Amino acid sequence: SIDHMTSKTFDKNSNLPSSGEVCQFESTALKGITSVYELLLRRHAVDSRYQSEEARSRLAAVFAIPVLKHSLENVHWLSRMETTHKIRLLWLLCFLHVLQESPEFLIREQLRIYCNPKEFLLHKFLRLLKLCNSSFQCFIGLKQGDDIPLKYTLPDLSPWIVQESFNIICAATNMLVDECSNAVLSIPQERKRVVQGVLNLLLHVVSTPQSPVTHLRALGGVSQVLDTFGAGMFLDVVGDNLQHWARIVFMLMNSVALSVRSIAVDLTVSLLGGAYDANGTITDISLVMLTVLPEVVAREIGMYTASNNISTMSDVECSLWPLRRALADVEEASPVDDDRVDVQLAPFLATLCRSCQAVIDGVLIELRLQGETCKVLGINVQVWCDAEASKPNNAPAGSVDKKNNIGSLWWGHTFDADEESIYEAANSFLPETAPLQRLRWLLTLKSLHESKGQWVEAAETLLLCARTIADAIPHIKSVWRPSRFMLWYDARRSLWLPTIGGDNDMSDKDNSEVMAFADHFLEPPNLAGMPRSNSNDGKLYQPTIAVLCRILTTVTKAAVLNYLEEEGMEPLAYVRLEELLKNVMDVVENCAINTSGGSGLLGTNQSSRKLLVEENAALRKMVASLNGDMTKIAEQMLLAGEENEDNGTTISNNSLREQSRQFYVRVLLLGKKPGRFKESTTIPTFLEWANPSICRVPKKVVSQALSNVNGKSGGQTSVHALEERICSTFAEPIMFALTRQIPAASVILCNQTPPDT
Repeated sequence: SIDHMTSKTFDKNSNLPSSGEVCQFESTALKGITSVYELLLRRHAVDSRYQSEEARSRLAAVFAIPVLKHSLENVHWLSRMETTHKIRLLWLLCFLHVLQESPEFLIREQLRIYCNPKEFLLHKFLRLLKLCNSSFQCFIGLKQGDDIPLKYTLPDLSPWIVQESFNIICAATNMLVDECSNAVLSIPQERKRVVQGVLNLLLHVVSTPQSPVTHLRALGGVSQVLDTFGAGMFLDVVGDNLQHWARIVFMLMNSVALSVRSIAVDLTVSLLGGAYDANGTITDISLVMLTVLPEVVAREIGMYTASNNISTMSDVECSLWPLRRALADVEEASPVDDDRVDVQLAPFLATLCRSCQAVIDGVLIELRLQGETCKVLGINVQVWCDAEASKPNNAPAGSVDKKNNIGSLWWGHTFDADEESIYEAANSFLPETAPLQRLRWLLTLKSLHESKGQWVEAAETLLLCARTIADAIPHIKSVWRPSRFMLWYDARRSLWLPTIGGDNDMSDKDNSEVMAFADHFLEPPNLAGMPRSNSNDGKLYQPTIAVLCRILTTVTKAAVLNYLEEEGMEPLAYVRLEELLKNVMDVVENCAINTSGGSGLLGTNQSSRKLLVEENAALRKMVASLNGDMTKIAEQMLLAGEENEDNGTTISNNSLREQSRQFYVRVLLLGKKPGRFKESTTIPTFLEWANPSICRVPKKVVSQALSNVNGKSGGQTSVHALEERICSTFAEPIMFALTRQIPAASVILCNQTPPDT
């Protein structure tokens, strides 16, 4: 026992041991554990006389009880040692050996003894398993030339050691839950701690790169806990760590192993079904899952890039197909053949899965919005999957914005319902609980509209951002914020992290770059001026009323500028700002009532009074800024009215009036469907085949059509010629995209619906 050795080695009259005493203690401990490992366990394990299963089991049973007893007694000493300390590794190897080779009934009997309420030892047993998890991570990715923790370990054996050790940990955990569940149910004060310890251990196991067998055992253990103690206990125990479980489940849903994806889907359905039965809603779980999903998607892309598997945007999309398929499996869960799914839960499952698909679409769209400068881990990703399509001579006018390096309008994405996908992702979050998550996707939608020259749509999106912030201010205390998963960041807690990117020529792309890329998608840096959090626990910045007021002021001013990009939009801008101002005034009034209610400012301490004064000042400043924006719009309307008093008939004035008009086109696609309009796993199309759609014509298309018509007619324009030119200019990207999939001779543009044949 280490306690016995310390009592013999250290001077009891001294508070701290001397360096000599520490060296003597380490030497004695190393010799002692080496003797047990070498002379008793390892020698018998390699002896040809004891290779039968019965002989191995009998020998392990001889040493099982002493090894388990001394391990539990000295767990506090083992936890103080370095993770890769030789004494700790050898001791834990002995511990795992007896767990694996001893008869199952003997281990179960010991676990029942540990449940004795007088000396409840299950927590120490779980702590030993956690120490095994952290220590044996050092063998993950072990290569020739590395500093091998044990002299008997060969790099070729490290994958086997990793799989066997973690399989033993999972098997022991599952045995503990199976054997001790009834005992801990009768001890309420210990039940929650045991469940928390088991789930924390399994979370650490599944967060490491393991074989499909190990992941199956670990997730099977989670399902066992869920079935034994219920979803209510599960959610109560994990608390804010639910977001980390969501990260792990999404990561395993994207596994290439079908068995791992299947059990991840099964666990998700069980959790959502149990939560709905217990609480009658899955709103909170949906919020957590949708918030962390962009980070998981970006991390998966980064991991594939670090493995040198991604070079084009098509590769990025392919890397997420397993996750999309798994989400489709969750959506297909039916109460007809699955008793875990309530009849009323099925619509909520479908909504959640569609929102998840929209969030994945949003991540891909954000990458495409970077255009030719799109980079993953500092590596250029080819957005243009067709080299010829990226040439200005082959691309139609308006299909590629070379000036702004925006590639979202490459012909392969012409029909993508990008706006609908991002808007659906934004609508998945409520302003009262997740305003910043909603704001994050609305700002992406704004950038997408700006990339296409749709300035009015961009302005409307910014005002949606403003209304989101206004609705969130009264519920500032209910806003939920995610935190970073430190097991993906801290190499001291996850020893396998340095192995990322080390198996190929991408060795310079390590985990820090992968997680920096993923963290950008968890929440973009400086989101509308939002401060960046660097807290030790990884929790993102909690917004204040002053910060929200500043964000609202910023997005409103940007909306005004976008409205003024197009002629004749001043009345619409004024109406929208007036509606927003009414909403904001109601918020300010309610906040004033809450401040003055009760004891008011006089009944609070100095810090609270200062905070209330700052919040009130921020609200008043926000209202003043909105009034200033409305004044600016009113002045623009007045100037426009004075200019319209001159009713000249010059060509230039006619052109200006045409540019200020709003044009809409009716688009109808008929004939044989190209491949893009057939079923696929990519972003859905915004145009439906054989169904008409009404689309607003952007300003740049109108300007280009006017210049072309005026140039050909020598300054004389007709309404019919202008309308035809606007239609043909608007249809150029659509025609070009269709000709990339079907012969150009088969694509015909008609200004009228062809007769039925």
